[in-house]
Amino acid sequence: MPATRDRVGARKIAKLFNCTSKPKFPSSPRASMTMMITQYGRIGEVEKATRLFEEMPHKNQVSWNAMLSVLVDTGRLGSALQLFGQMPQKNATSYTSLITGFSRYNLVPRARQIFNSIPSGVQNVFTWTAMISCYAQNNNPYEAFELFSTLYGDFFASGIIPNSYTFSTLLKASGCIRSLSLARQTHSMIVKLLDVERKEAIFVQNSLIDIHAKLGNLVDAELLFSRMRWKDVGSWNTMMDGYTHQLLVDKALKLFKAMREKDTLSWNIMMLGLLEGGRGEETVMLFLSLLESEGDTKPNSSTYTIALTACATLTLLEFGRQMHAYIVKNGFYNSNTFVCNSLVSMYASCGLNNELERVFDEMPNKDVISWNAVIQGLGQNGCSRKALEIAEKALNLNIYNCNTFVAILTNCSHGGLINEGLNYFNSMSEKYGIKAKLDHYICVIDMLGRAGKLREAYDLLCNMPMAANSVAWSTLLNACLIHKNIDVARAVARELQALGANINGRSNEIEELREVVGMMKEKDLRKQTGCSWVIET
Repeated sequence: MPATRDRVGARKIAKLFNCTSKPKFPSSPRASMTMMITQYGRIGEVEKATRLFEEMPHKNQVSWNAMLSVLVDTGRLGSALQLFGQMPQKNATSYTSLITGFSRYNLVPRARQIFNSIPSGVQNVFTWTAMISCYAQNNNPYEAFELFSTLYGDFFASGIIPNSYTFSTLLKASGCIRSLSLARQTHSMIVKLLDVERKEAIFVQNSLIDIHAKLGNLVDAELLFSRMRWKDVGSWNTMMDGYTHQLLVDKALKLFKAMREKDTLSWNIMMLGLLEGGRGEETVMLFLSLLESEGDTKPNSSTYTIALTACATLTLLEFGRQMHAYIVKNGFYNSNTFVCNSLVSMYASCGLNNELERVFDEMPNKDVISWNAVIQGLGQNGCSRKALEIAEKALNLNIYNCNTFVAILTNCSHGGLINEGLNYFNSMSEKYGIKAKLDHYICVIDMLGRAGKLREAYDLLCNMPMAANSVAWSTLLNACLIHKNIDVARAVARELQALGANINGRSNEIEELREVVGMMKEKDLRKQTGCSWVIET
């Protein structure tokens, strides 16, 4: 290898390791060249890694695997597959690397082909776990359990025992299925086959706490947490997240205060738990405590997003402006789309259309959420025509999803743009490839109801391709009350009653509903014993 190229590679690798001196390679030339191939791959110099690999006079299994890993990690699966075919020998690492690469790009059938081709003498727990993980990570949790259960007996007889990573993957799969039974069965096997008391098994115990808590089994989650001999920050975060997931905010807060060591995720979990528990003021105060705290823990993009959402909920404009300045100062404004989307939503909630448009215009990278947020924001603040202009740009740029049409239809409903709204609704499927869902129908029903087209809204409800829920019927019932159409209201009330909904007057805003109910009682349209009526708003 030319000396110049060697020096360039050495400098980049030294930079990668944050050192100023020349990196120390193993004494063996083959070992040093293999390490350089790996480091070239880490810094994205794939061509240099390939040239160095081709120039190696003698290659061993480690060298081949290193080059294969570089190609897989950089997404060059075609080249990786070609190299895989040229390998004189393949071991479990070779197969695992290729399965992982196919998994990353959702090529599950190809990954399974590779797995099936592994000779029995080469197959081990890592190849098995890689294939199980491929299924679990690509929304095939049932196939993950099927593969595990099908091969468990034969593999166990061959001395291939599932390890911590295997079980952690299965626990995640049971969470996707929402099956506490499978989680408990997996838990039993973990206790039987692993030494969970070892410090190295912390992450498995964390996975157990996580799955039990998220599936509503907090008793076992708390028991596991209390019995853990070794706990890391992840253990505390997982238990705290379990509490917030079940809206047990005070328990989570008690745990948070008891933590000796907190990372950014700890603060984010607690802030989000407070926010979802309807305690926005405490969310903001906790954010301020993080800013004032000593140490290396700093807010990240998720922290700012949560805090901005709290500002939007509480319409804390001045605090939101201060956060905006802080975000710019700390380099998140031009680099993080999620934070900018939250700024758009915050200004929209505070009714500042100019500010939300400015943030949107200054965003270097806009995703579909960005476009949806500005459409929704302008629409809710009375700028319906402007919102439709933005919507047309998004549609022309093919940056849209089903939520884009929810925002468009809501905007048309609030702005009284009936014809425009119906045109968008009728063209969703044919022109834009978006199949109408119940949310879209509810938007149109609300739009027709606001315009007094109650019979049309009722007919649409009755002829939807999916079953209407109480929200849909209540939306129309509210419109009937506004327009004092008792005939349609009576029919809608029957449907609500059939759904088992309760209709009880809760405030002065629905006094008219009591009158409607009274009129229905006079006409002997009484509810069944044990039922009452409620409006969902």
